[in-house]
Amino acid sequence: MLRDVRYSNNYRKLDAVYRMGNPWGMTSSAEQFRFTETNRLILREFGRVQSLLEIGCGEGHQSLYLQDVCDSLTGLDVSARAVRRACRRCPQANFLVGDVFSQEVSALAPFDLVVACEVLYYISDLAATLQRLRIISRSCLLTYFEGERETLDRYVGEFLPGTHSEIIAFEQLRWHALWLHNM
Repeated sequence: MLRDVRYSNNYRKLDAVYRMGNPWGMTSSAEQFRFTETNRLILREFGRVQSLLEIGCGEGHQSLYLQDVCDSLTGLDVSARAVRRACRRCPQANFLVGDVFSQEVSALAPFDLVVACEVLYYISDLAATLQRLRIISRSCLLTYFEGERETLDRYVGEFLPGTHSEIIAFEQLRWHALWLHNM
């Protein structure tokens, strides 16, 4: 089902993935651990933030956690199906359908923190997206599966120099977390 989705902007196909509920297994112990660790990193590195934009919010599973580290949470996803579910899961947050280049995002920017967890794999123009993060945010936090590190570290290092990093580990799974203050 995910064929032709990696490193492409195949929004229609990503939306189709959400025909089934929880297609990414976000209720697993591993994902719940990653959510908790992401919040721990945010609080340690940024403290509680006023405004947070979550790119690729999906159905709002991680949004439930992120709302605990900010005063105002905006979730963004290219899937209208996913955003409808996120709205039900986190009714106090603001959710938008679109990508980081949308007018709605521009109108709300700048955000104190932009979080892009497990989403960079689905973007075709990583360079433009990472540059856009510099425009719409003061700071950012990215996470991605360790298996994608070779591809993604190159882009992040080039377009967001000066990042700090840490590995989030749960059993045999590893995620690379990177963050940058005051972009």
